[in-house]
Amino acid sequence: MALKTALNLNLATFAEHLGLSPSTVNHWSAPGSSVTPGREAQELLTVALNQATGEAKNRFWATVATGPDDPAGAPERLDLGGQIRDGAKLSMTMADEAAQLASSDEQLSYLRDELCRIAVAYVHTPLSTVVDDLRDAQKTLAAITQTAHRPRSAHEATVLSGVLCLLLAHASQNAGDQKAALQQLRSASTFANVSGSDALRAWTLGSAALMLEWSSRPGEAAARAREGLQYPVSAQSQQRLLAIAARSAARAGDAPAARDALARLGDLDPVPAARDDVVDFGGLLSFPATKLTYYQGGALTLLGDYELAEHHSSAAINGYETGPLEERSYGDEALARLDVTRARLGQGDVTGALAAAEAVLTLDPQLRIRQIDTAVGGLRTDAHALAGRRHGDAAELTDRLTGYLTAARQAPRALPSARA
Repeated sequence: MALKTALNLNLATFAEHLGLSPSTVNHWSAPGSSVTPGREAQELLTVALNQATGEAKNRFWATVATGPDDPAGAPERLDLGGQIRDGAKLSMTMADEAAQLASSDEQLSYLRDELCRIAVAYVHTPLSTVVDDLRDAQKTLAAITQTAHRPRSAHEATVLSGVLCLLLAHASQNAGDQKAALQQLRSASTFANVSGSDALRAWTLGSAALMLEWSSRPGEAAARAREGLQYPVSAQSQQRLLAIAARSAARAGDAPAARDALARLGDLDPVPAARDDVVDFGGLLSFPATKLTYYQGGALTLLGDYELAEHHSSAAINGYETGPLEERSYGDEALARLDVTRARLGQGDVTGALAAAEAVLTLDPQLRIRQIDTAVGGLRTDAHALAGRRHGDAAELTDRLTGYLTAARQAPRALPSARA
């Protein structure tokens, strides 16, 4: 049959397409058969033809016009009306796609600005608000990526998709959903490879290292951060990777590797690369000097260099309090205060430790992230040990830390304490 041939279907598939049995359809085309489709079958055939693509319709009318055994001259005998209508339809589709491409460029420009805004707002805005904004941006970007793009637009859409996944990965981790965080990072890695962005590759590896560090796999975290150093990226990205490697190695008990990373941070050329696809967004996706100081303080605390650790962590707190709003991370600031608390505990200053923890223990619940709860859990273990030795104020500190965790409903914790 002409329609079966035009649709490139075999007998069984064509019959299924029509909703008829293969034997019924076979009777229509059997050699010498006088059986023709009945009225209902004719209606089914008409519907199938109307729903066919323009190319399939052209093949059908060419077959009807020339006969199945006489394909010669088919182009001249195509149905003129069908050609005209298909031509008009294709032109409209092409015009729509061109309009979508033009508007996609504008939307991508908007989304870049929006992701920059979210990245900056992330560090000092309640997580629920940030996630709402990220999901809105994700829906817009998903709609854009389902259309065709010019090469430049496709690259931009891919990079933006990777950046969006990084932000969502951090949001997922802060909310305590490790599985979702890892899924976002896997997606970010795919977008990094598709776009060929070294900056996106390096930042994704650094974020993966952070996930591993807070999941009690600090040795793997340090290795993942060092892996990211192979890519030529900006000084900020290199500092981030070295800082993560230093703190993760210290948390894993690998003091030589931690001190090596800290030394490399001191020797790093501060001149940034010409461009970085990630740090250009700023905010959470940047690594300013205050953040670097915070990481150094954390690594030194874990290494037991308590006096120097307190100096760095206190400097980081001051930097967050007095620096520009777009660089103030409420999460890092709280964690820096807990690093000061631990450093003072290490020096036997329990009263000072309690004072350092006060701002965290009274922190607005909307500003709490899961890593803070994890760090508080580790501190409670240290304070409880001192309380058992009847150290002054240790019992009060233990009670306050326990109260924080109870209020935060941290049993069981989604991200286990690195000190547990």
